[in-house]
Order: sequence, then structure tokens, then C-alpha cells
Amino acid sequence: MLLVGVVLVVGTYTFLPPLLEGYVARNVQDRMGLAETPEVDLTSDPAPLMLLGRFSDGRVVLPSASAGNVRPDEATIDLDPFDVDVRESVSSGGLQTQAPVTGDLRLELSEAEVNRIASSQVTTFPITGVDLRKGSVLVNSEVYVLGVPLPVGVEGGVEVQDNALVFLPSGVEAFGATVPEGVAAELLGGTSFVYPLGEQFGGSVVTGVALREDWVVLTGELGALPVG
Repeated sequence: MLLVGVVLVVGTYTFLPPLLEGYVARNVQDRMGLAETPEVDLTSDPAPLMLLGRFSDGRVVLPSASAGNVRPDEATIDLDPFDVDVRESVSSGGLQTQAPVTGDLRLELSEAEVNRIASSQVTTFPITGVDLRKGSVLVNSEVYVLGVPLPVGVEGGVEVQDNALVFLPSGVEAFGATVPEGVAAELLGGTSFVYPLGEQFGGSVVTGVALREDWVVLTGELGALPVG
């Protein structure tokens, strides 16, 4: 009997996680209208709580091509703790939760994507590149001073306002040269932009942004996820 019990427990640990992860993935795909099935990873801590259907967190990796007006390198949902009715889920062939599952949206934008956004919004000056730093963004451009081309960089911060990405220029770098005050003022005014992010997964709205080395991270709350 002991051996049978051990086999049952080991078998449950083996088949239950991928079974429930598959339920979550299919429901999210169907109800969000995704073209591809998302990847799902559920975690129980401590692990035995999984047998009771208690999950401490989880992550859903979404197909990044359909994130509104942006093209993230990675789009994920970080799930809050939730409980699953294991017996009902297995018998019904679909995920049955005791309460709505909630989570937070996270989108990671690369330098190339931020450069695309800046180039599409700034028309007064040519955009030659974007450098993402921790806490700030440097938008590279070029101006002519006395007929001579001068590489410049406009440094600033980024905010999210009304579901739009906003670049707020604060200073001009001229890489060793001096930029006339009038030209600097034009650069500061001409490189600011507001970029609508569009509707995200499940109708969610982006509410926060963090600047990392080489990345811009957008975050937002999804509320109740369509997984039950």
C-alpha cells in the first residue's frame, strides 16, 4: 500500500502541473483572442500545496506581436496567488478556480523599439539612435552649427500618462562642443513626444514605466484574468 501511495503522489506531481498549465494557456488564448498559445509556468511554495490546488504565483508568457501599438521583446503576466479546484478542473477538462485570478502585465521594450517610436514621433530633427540608461533616455540627433554638422544627444525621462508613453527632455549633450542656447531650446522642444500605447492584452492599460540599462519596462494591472 505504501508503494501504491508513493506512486500516486509522484504521478500527481508529474501530471498535475502541466495539466493545469495547459488549462490556463488554452483559456487565456481563447478569451483574449490570441493567435498563439501562451506559455504558462505555475509555482507552489511549498511544493506539496500544489496537491491542494494552491499556487503561490505563476507567469504567462504572451505572444509579443499583439501588444497594442508597441512591439515588446517579451510580454508577460505575473499571476497573483490563487487556488484551483483540482477535482472539478480534472473532471470538467477546464480550469476551475475558487476566485478570479488576477495579475500584472509586464512589457519589455528594446532600444531598437524605443528608437522606432522616437523616429515615428519626432520630425523636427533626425533621430540617429537611442541609448537607454538606468533612469534616463538619451535620444541622439544631429544639428548644423555654422554649416557644420554637430552630433548631439537629448537626455530626458519617460512617463506613462493616459495610456501613452511620454518623453520629457531635460538636457542637451554635445559631445565636447557647445550648442547655442537657441538651438538647444529647439532640441528640447522638438524632441518631446507623446506616443499612444493602444489597448493591451485583455483590455488592460499600461500605468507604469521603469528605465533599465538597454530596456524600457512597461507595467499595468489586468484585474481578473479570463482563466476560470
